[in-house]
Amino acid sequence: MITPQDLSSQRITFFPDYRATNPYQTLLYESLEPAFTAQPGSIEDALGLKAGTPDRPALFHLHWEHAVLMGAVAPKSVEDFLDGISRFRAAGGKVVWTIHNLAPHDTEKSAANDDLQAGLCELADILHLHSLHALTAARAEMRLPERKIRIIAHHNYEGAYPVHARSAARSDLGLSGARRVVLCPGRIAPYKQPAELAEAFLASARPDDCLVFAGELARNFDPVLPDDERLVLKQGFATQDDVGRLHAAADFLVLPYRASLTSGSAILAATLARAVLGPDTPGLRDVIDHPVSGLIYEDGNLAEALKEALGEDTDAWANRGRQAAAAAAARDRKTLAATWQDVLTSLTK
Repeated sequence: MITPQDLSSQRITFFPDYRATNPYQTLLYESLEPAFTAQPGSIEDALGLKAGTPDRPALFHLHWEHAVLMGAVAPKSVEDFLDGISRFRAAGGKVVWTIHNLAPHDTEKSAANDDLQAGLCELADILHLHSLHALTAARAEMRLPERKIRIIAHHNYEGAYPVHARSAARSDLGLSGARRVVLCPGRIAPYKQPAELAEAFLASARPDDCLVFAGELARNFDPVLPDDERLVLKQGFATQDDVGRLHAAADFLVLPYRASLTSGSAILAATLARAVLGPDTPGLRDVIDHPVSGLIYEDGNLAEALKEALGEDTDAWANRGRQAAAAAAARDRKTLAATWQDVLTSLTK
C-alpha cells in the first residue's frame, strides 16, 4: 500500500545490495528517512520506477561498481550497464556513484573495470568519496570532473553491533588464557595478506599470544596458514553479535591491506573502541591518527610494526582504542545525513 509519505519522499534505487554482510547501506539510508526512501535494485529497476511515475524525481545510487561485472544480480557488459545509466538520465533520473575502492579486492583491476569507471566519471551526476585521502588517490587513477566531486565522510557504526565485556568475550571464544589477542576481521582474502600476517605474527608472538582470523574465505582461496595453536581461524559468516564479541576480545586489530581507499573495518573498530595497526593507505590514513589512535607502518614493514605492537602493554592499546572511539563519534549519522540530504536534494530540484 502506497502511503502519503511514500509519495512525498524522494526515491533512491541502490546497487548492489550488500546489507546482509555490511550495515553501511542500511545505516546510510535509514538516516535519510523520511525525506528519501531507498530500495535495492538494478539500473533496469530504476528505469522501470522512473517510467511508472515520470513526473517524480528518481535517483540511482551505485556503490561497489565491480558488482556490475561480477554478477551480484546478473553479470552485464560495461556497454550495457552504461547504456542503462544513459537511458535513466535521459528519462530525468540522476546518478550518484560512491567510490569505495579503486579496484575489486579479490581480482586484478581489468580493462573492463577501467572502462566502467571512466564511463561513470563521465555519466554520473555526483562522484562521492569518503575523504580527501581517497580523493587524492582516486585523482591519480581517474579523470574526475571537479564539479561533480563531493566529500562526505563514512559514518560510524554506532548501535549496529552489540558491545560485550572483554573478559566475557574472551571466555566465550576460548581465549581466556591469552596475553594478547590480535584480530584480523572480515573476508579472508589475498588483499589482506593472511599468510604474510601469520608469518609476521609468529616471528614475534609469545606462547600465550593469539591471532584470530574471522570471516568467510574468498572464493577459491586457501590462506595456507602455519599449523600453530596461536593462530585461530574462525571461518564462516559472522553475525553482528559475533563481530561485537570478537572486537571486545581483541587488544587491537591488524589490517594488512595491499590497498584501501576506504576502510569500513577500521571505522567499525574505532566505533567499538578498538585501535588498528595497518599500512599507509588512504583508507587507514582517514581513520588513524598515528600514533594516538592506532599505528600506521610503511609498506614492507609489517613484521617490525607487529613486533613493536605486541611489545606494548595492554593499557597503551586500550588508550588508543578510547581515542579512536572519540574520533569515530564525530562520524555521527545524523550530522552526515544533513550533508547527504543537501547533495541529493540538489539533484531532485
